[in-house]
Amino acid sequence: METSTAKKAIASLNPLFCIRYSATHKNLYNQIYKLDPVKAYDLGLVKQIEVDASVIENNTSQAYAELLGFKSNTKSMQAILSIYQQNKDKVNKKTLNVKHGDDLYKLSNNMDIYKNGYIINSINSDEKYIKFLSHINLEQGKPHGYNQDEIQKSLIEATIENHLHKELRYKSLGIKVLSLFFIDKVKNYRDYDSEEQKGKFAIWFEEILQEKLQSTRYKDLYDFDINKIHDGYFSQDKAKKFKDSNEKNTKDDNEAYNLIMKDKEKLLDMNEPLRFIFSHSALREGWEFVLLMKLNLYLKNVKK
Repeated sequence: METSTAKKAIASLNPLFCIRYSATHKNLYNQIYKLDPVKAYDLGLVKQIEVDASVIENNTSQAYAELLGFKSNTKSMQAILSIYQQNKDKVNKKTLNVKHGDDLYKLSNNMDIYKNGYIINSINSDEKYIKFLSHINLEQGKPHGYNQDEIQKSLIEATIENHLHKELRYKSLGIKVLSLFFIDKVKNYRDYDSEEQKGKFAIWFEEILQEKLQSTRYKDLYDFDINKIHDGYFSQDKAKKFKDSNEKNTKDDNEAYNLIMKDKEKLLDMNEPLRFIFSHSALREGWEFVLLMKLNLYLKNVKK
């Protein structure tokens, strides 16, 4: 409505007044009402996301290092590294720019955990890794010095706990709560190395849920077999084995998407045991509206 053609067209109508409604006004004329993101959130007009965190406490008995990225200049290639650093009587994580030959023992202010072999021997920005004299390869996105399984397991536990709390709250109202896990690899839920078996996520999930359901608070919540409370919706290969989704919109991904769409009424039935869904990014945008699904928890890994 800001082009000269548009203005002439509106003027030719000889209107008594014009009312403009837009989310992207270039110019404001006698503004009478504004609904911005904050106000929309406060009024409950937009989806609200709950954020839970798995916090990794500093375990200073192990040499921690995380490769965050790379920085180049005219003289050398540098790596951006997060490590522990001793400052007086306190140990904190510190982000540093490091180069070939730098010694983490010195950069950490002489912490013994970096004493043997943590001298940077090579920096490879193309393949995104650095190598220490101790022959340890540190890849970007794969921190050294903490247990990734422990973090993932704690995130699953947090989701289950939040889900059970909501289920207990809404069950009497006839509202079914569903929770979704987006996972990194299908293999972590269904493993086909030898024959089909449960992956570590499925095993952890059942162990944690079984423990929670034994508590006085939740013991009467479900009357279902624990194996039927969770399931995976993934793409399949020609042998009907689950596989990781592709970044492209493939036929297999469409089939996984359609499968959950066709089952939406069944999923919403209170008598249907399924409450927890595992997926590998095959569901695409908009599916939660079709399912009327309450996304229980957005899992964000926060490293302290």
